[in-house]
Amino acid sequence: MSDRGRPVSVVVVSEQPVIAAGIERLLEPYRDRVVVVDEAMADPDAVVVYDVFGLYLDKDDDLERVVKRFPDRVLALSRVLQPGLTARALDLGAVASVSVGLPAPELVEAIENFAAGHLQDGSQADLDNQADRRRQLGRDVDLTPREQDVIALIVAGRSNEDLAGELFLSINTVKTLIRSVYRKIGVTSRAQAVAWGVDHGFPSEAERRP
Repeated sequence: MSDRGRPVSVVVVSEQPVIAAGIERLLEPYRDRVVVVDEAMADPDAVVVYDVFGLYLDKDDDLERVVKRFPDRVLALSRVLQPGLTARALDLGAVASVSVGLPAPELVEAIENFAAGHLQDGSQADLDNQADRRRQLGRDVDLTPREQDVIALIVAGRSNEDLAGELFLSINTVKTLIRSVYRKIGVTSRAQAVAWGVDHGFPSEAERRP
């Protein structure tokens, strides 16, 4: 329940109707604490539960819309097998993430804590969320902007020669940057680097194709 003594309004945004309906049914027994409302009717204090699968379908505009209308009120509904989508959602403005498989009592509690500002108030929950965001976005390894460009292009399937051409660098500089990236993210091969990048929100070659 919100600090004002009434249920927290929740907007569910998903490209899959079965997911939206499932979340609504999951929350139904807790209507005294949370209530699902239509986006058009929601007030600015509503909590938005955004299904990250929309990013897989190239629906970035839906997330951008709700982030703009409900700033600092968006929870990413994560998918276990697609961690990169969660990272992208966080990078685009979602404040935190909750698993699509979270039991109803835990989901309700997470929504209430989020609505009360406990993920942005300097509390332990806030610190834990910040650490989780940094991990999911790959910012805990302190990649430089140039190194981020390198891993992004590697994940996108570019060769070393492609990297040199697109970044206007010599092939030897590219190789040096790649070694530095590998060391920071703890991998030893290109395949491992691609897997790490996908897990941390860098679009893969397949995701970049229409």
